[in-house]
Amino acid sequence: MGQAVGQGHFGSVYECIDDWGNHLAAKIITPKKESYEEVKRRWMHEAKNLILMRHPNITYVYDVFEYNDTFYIIMERCALTLKNLMDGANFNGHLWILPIARCILQGVDFIHDQGYAHKDLHYQNIFISFIPDEVVKSSQPATVFKVGDLGISRLEDEIDQVNTVLADWMRPPEALDPLQFGTISRLVDIYHAGLLFLTILQGRVLSFTREEVLAGAPRIMAESLASPYGPAIAKALRRHTQKRTQTALEFWRDLNNIAQVTRSDPLAHSAFSQSSRK
Repeated sequence: MGQAVGQGHFGSVYECIDDWGNHLAAKIITPKKESYEEVKRRWMHEAKNLILMRHPNITYVYDVFEYNDTFYIIMERCALTLKNLMDGANFNGHLWILPIARCILQGVDFIHDQGYAHKDLHYQNIFISFIPDEVVKSSQPATVFKVGDLGISRLEDEIDQVNTVLADWMRPPEALDPLQFGTISRLVDIYHAGLLFLTILQGRVLSFTREEVLAGAPRIMAESLASPYGPAIAKALRRHTQKRTQTALEFWRDLNNIAQVTRSDPLAHSAFSQSSRK
């Protein structure tokens, strides 16, 4: 076990290396004034989610075990978080948006196919992994973006509409006013993905008050972006769930279609930028 590399609400993360020399991360579940049984239940829930949702764009779990009444989850160790990338010099969200979106939306689509909702997509739960070439050691590693932290993920039909766990600063409209905007479902992930991509294009961490969320401020901000991707992101940020982008694949197709149009017609970028401000 190496040095601590992260601290979250539900546990601490440490560097570690296995017998094969793989650089991994050990998540130790931290009690929060809970009984042994409550901590074990929480550990088993997250471990089950990680094992079930093994996908190239979701952080990979190697092992789970209990040792001396302490609960461990052994995962791949990623190099960076999206927040680290955004904090770098000369970060340009317009250049990064498509590769990040393609990876993350594939991971979200897989989670939804398993009947789950992630419910906690944000810049600190998106990880960057560099995959080395095992044959040509001198070649540049492949960069892959991955969804992580499935601790509060739930089966969609088991989501508690009243007491569901969501971070206060990223609550979607349906969590604030379900009678007006719809029930909490997998579409919360579409909304969170919209917030994530809006954050990337703005190049800074965004936060909205309850009143701003209910008034549709995130969608309005997306519509005003000087980017051709603004309309697609605004669609994912619609307050009424039935009017929102319905699937991760639909979201990706919206973004990719815009990219193809702008590549084939340079004048389209200007047209998209103008329409996004209306």
